[in-house]
Amino acid sequence: MISGFRRIRRSKILTTALTLAWIISAAPSMACGFHTYLPEKTAVDLILGSEHLVIARNSGASRFTYTPIEVLRGTAPAAKIPQLVDVVSRRKLSANPDDGVLFAYDAVQNNWSLVAYLTPEYRTFVKMVMDSGSEWGDGYPPERLKLVEPLQTHPEPALRSLALREIDQAPYALLRTMDLQIPVDTLLVDLWAQNGYAYQPIRILLLGLTDEDTARAELYDFINRMKHWDDAQNLGPISTALVEIDGDDGITRLEQTLLSDSTQPLNKIEAVVEALAIHNEFGSAALRSTIADTMTRLVTLRPDTAPLIARQFGSRQDWSLARTLEPVVQNRMLSNTQDFLEVAVYVAQGRENLK
Repeated sequence: MISGFRRIRRSKILTTALTLAWIISAAPSMACGFHTYLPEKTAVDLILGSEHLVIARNSGASRFTYTPIEVLRGTAPAAKIPQLVDVVSRRKLSANPDDGVLFAYDAVQNNWSLVAYLTPEYRTFVKMVMDSGSEWGDGYPPERLKLVEPLQTHPEPALRSLALREIDQAPYALLRTMDLQIPVDTLLVDLWAQNGYAYQPIRILLLGLTDEDTARAELYDFINRMKHWDDAQNLGPISTALVEIDGDDGITRLEQTLLSDSTQPLNKIEAVVEALAIHNEFGSAALRSTIADTMTRLVTLRPDTAPLIARQFGSRQDWSLARTLEPVVQNRMLSNTQDFLEVAVYVAQGRENLK
């Protein structure tokens, strides 16, 4: 007979395991989101998601306030636009009578969002989004990326910035198919610009798509510096870009520099493992074999990395490492119950899906 204590303990373990299994099985295929702070929505998001879109300007009688002059979608709600016209916008609007400012109205929140300052070129882009966006459906379709690709080197800074922000939202598998037009020198200069800090992850990822030696040198230097840091910031995109640009050699460099060093903090190891999990989704058979061998050596050296491997690969519904992690479960190599269960659930899911 099972004692009451053991019965309760097993019940808690079962409940935790089922919860972890649900989390892993319900997790969506993840986009490549190595973000520092960025605005929650892009201009394209606001254009697509707003029922009411208006173009506004100020006038001589009220040069500090915006008044709708044209409705692009929905109606011009009675609620006044509370944003004031700043000095720079007043000067630009006064000098350019064809310009305007795009606002979106949220009827639920009863507020206005400033979407963008509209030059004629930006207005043309807004029309393109409105014309084609209704067909995009959920997620981030290739058509959306194709629409912003020509803006990468646009003469208007606002449109170049929008393109970069949009590219940053694309899933990595889609990102690597894009026609990159930004010169490597520009990426490298902007990488360290003060106003480009929030865009460092996407610029790093784009370096990996260039196949340029100057980009390689920057990535190698990144990895060498980060070996001595506890901070893992940007290590995910750096690792992803390194594998993109160097393939197997990039994985070898990551292993020799970081993964084989048992003193490296787990947060840094997880950033590298996340990059390898991303590449394992669409890499060649040879690349996936290299990743599997690397993960086998890692978990043999450090069994405490098994939970983070299960987490990163499991969140992508990738069960290819189930047999690699199986000895950790069979030999009870983890003392922490939650860590053990996370790995056990991944192995169980793998057995089920690899039948």
